[in-house]
Amino acid sequence: MVYQEIETDVWKPTTEGDKIEGILVSKDSEVGVNKSSIYTIESDGKAVGVWGSAVLDTKMTAVTVGSKIKIVYLGLGNQKKGQNAPKLFQVFVDRD
Repeated sequence: MVYQEIETDVWKPTTEGDKIEGILVSKDSEVGVNKSSIYTIESDGKAVGVWGSAVLDTKMTAVTVGSKIKIVYLGLGNQKKGQNAPKLFQVFVDRD
């Protein structure tokens, strides 16, 4: 038997309008030192990790594993005193 290591890229949107599309293959929570959520999307034949945020996590609760989705980065929202500005996203699900 020959094992091959699975490599996962991480999507890091930087510009308004950046997007990722594909099949949601997993949703994991409490990951890493910050206990964050991470969503794995199969996009263009590769597994791509998308780290959660307050805004994204809320929207992803309505998405089930196996769904074809598109996530669009909208930029930064209004910063509250003592906090970082939130990253804003739109989440679309293919209902076909």
